Amino acid sequence: MSQEPPTGDNVSSDFIFGTMATDARRLGYLRAELAGVSHRHRIEPLDPEPGQPVTLSVTLGPAVAADRLTIYYTTDGAAPGGRRGAPDPGTFAVACERLASVWDTLLWAYTEEWQGTIPPQPIGTTVRYRIEAWSTCDECSAMASEIVGSTAGDGTVLGDVGPGDTNLRELGREFSLTFVRGARTFAYRVDEERTPAWLRDAIIYHVFVDRFAPGGGRSFATPATPMGFYGGTLAGVTEQIDYIAALGVGAIWLSPIFPSPSHHGYDATDYFSVEPRLGTGAELRALLAAAHARGIRVLLDYTANHFSSSHPVFQSALRDPASPYRDWFTFTSYPDTYVSFFGVADLPQINSDHPAARRFMIEPALYWLQQGVDGFRLDYTIGPSHAFWTDFRAATRAARADSATMGEAVDTAEILRSYTGRFDGCLDFLLLQALRLFFAFGELRPSQFATFLQRHLSAFPPGLLMPSFLDNHDMNRFLWVSRGDVRRLKLAALCQYTLPHPPIVYYGTEAGLSQERDVRHPDGSGHPEESRLPMLWGEAQNDDLLAFYRRLGALRRETAQVWRGPRRTIFLDDARGHLGHLCGEPGAEHLVAINNGPADARIALPDGRCSLAFATTADAAVSGATLSLPAYGGAVLRQG
Repeated sequence: MSQEPPTGDNVSSDFIFGTMATDARRLGYLRAELAGVSHRHRIEPLDPEPGQPVTLSVTLGPAVAADRLTIYYTTDGAAPGGRRGAPDPGTFAVACERLASVWDTLLWAYTEEWQGTIPPQPIGTTVRYRIEAWSTCDECSAMASEIVGSTAGDGTVLGDVGPGDTNLRELGREFSLTFVRGARTFAYRVDEERTPAWLRDAIIYHVFVDRFAPGGGRSFATPATPMGFYGGTLAGVTEQIDYIAALGVGAIWLSPIFPSPSHHGYDATDYFSVEPRLGTGAELRALLAAAHARGIRVLLDYTANHFSSSHPVFQSALRDPASPYRDWFTFTSYPDTYVSFFGVADLPQINSDHPAARRFMIEPALYWLQQGVDGFRLDYTIGPSHAFWTDFRAATRAARADSATMGEAVDTAEILRSYTGRFDGCLDFLLLQALRLFFAFGELRPSQFATFLQRHLSAFPPGLLMPSFLDNHDMNRFLWVSRGDVRRLKLAALCQYTLPHPPIVYYGTEAGLSQERDVRHPDGSGHPEESRLPMLWGEAQNDDLLAFYRRLGALRRETAQVWRGPRRTIFLDDARGHLGHLCGEPGAEHLVAINNGPADARIALPDGRCSLAFATTADAAVSGATLSLPAYGGAVLRQG
């Protein structure tokens, strides 16, 4: 397998999957959202505790002609209902207050801000609510709604059509999709849950099972394309558990292990068993035992938004118009057209707000927790509603008090914050972009990167972890983007491991694994499987890089508390690429020094004695009050 660095112009710019991939898409999506009754899960506090009232914020777009806003809510698990200020039996109503008229230049119109407060509730209460804007002068009434999914299409908009649909039609034509909009039931839970300490402290190792290790002395298979099967197994992961442990890992994230027709497994046909290609239930339990014996937790990759069109439940819904499963899916033209993952017919989307469908998607998670799994990385979490995730976390925590949930949400910082209380953490795609722009692409100056870090790290509450990563299974590997420059990878990893939140390592990154072709082929098509090549073993590994990652893991485990302390920039030089952060409480401070430039650096250190604790290269040195770093080199220094 070739590991040659790319040449010429065959490295594509980063593509972040979904409707937020470009500026034009982001603007269109936001304009569509703001034009109607927009809630965006804005509640205060974000994660309510017993005795706390909860204030909801709502924006009315320019085309919403309403002079009243009503929140309908329940506390008994039932769906809330009501119309024009009158609640249904069993539902409570809150009249909201109009706060201000606000000019929105993006919409070139006025919007209105409203608020309403739901009274305090006892611990263990799930509050479900809907929001209606209505007029006392006519029959105008509009519910707070969201895009609930899409089908293959021509840009038309179906469902609860709203005033922002012009923007949705533009997005739909670009993606060849028809978006479906629907009124939402929102939810939050009143509890005192906290993020498990083990997740907060963990280094997470992301294993793509089919590509990691065949086990039993076998070699990888050689399929015709990277879309095929390479033969990695759960037993192979178990055989390499000491290799993983030597990286200082506290948790393993396994790619989907459920029965599936694909190499990636995000199209399950059954959630209660293991894909036979990957192994057996007994082999999974053996992996769990081996990991737990070494103090390592195991997370399963879990997709609640969609499954394979071959799944028996969906096949029943297709064959029988009277099937009890038909309402588990959103058919826009039965049986041919239905909401699916980005319009892909093979991946029908589950209506997770349907009570029976919701239970169906939660029960397997409880089963795997009972088998000894420690939690879940949750795929495409912006698909299911916040109400679904509220129930999912409550159920999994009831099954295992220290279980963890980590969501994949490619969205705005505002939406990521709204998962506080629903997840323990969200994968940090915003930080990912900044890390790659600064260290791999060289498109950010130190001052820009430092400013981003300062603002980004302060944007999220302590109750929501934001695990960091440099690459993953849906994008070019870091070494491909850096054109094989291991110095840049080491420097980026040093930065990653000295940030407050848990670092994630994608399998093989620590051993020099790259790829043979870009994930964007010359015809413009996307092929993420190019970044999922088989793991390097033995002499194929970069021993120096692997030793670096092992030392870095030890540093992280020994000093994790330092990076969660105060953080301030103490030097930067845009012209030379220098950046330094002082981290930790007084008396235990550490200096992270970065030379992200092409020339050797001599950096004046702050007052006080500094000693070299870690460096990306043996060429780093401290002499008196001066730190010497080679090009694209970094170091950690202890103060005092």
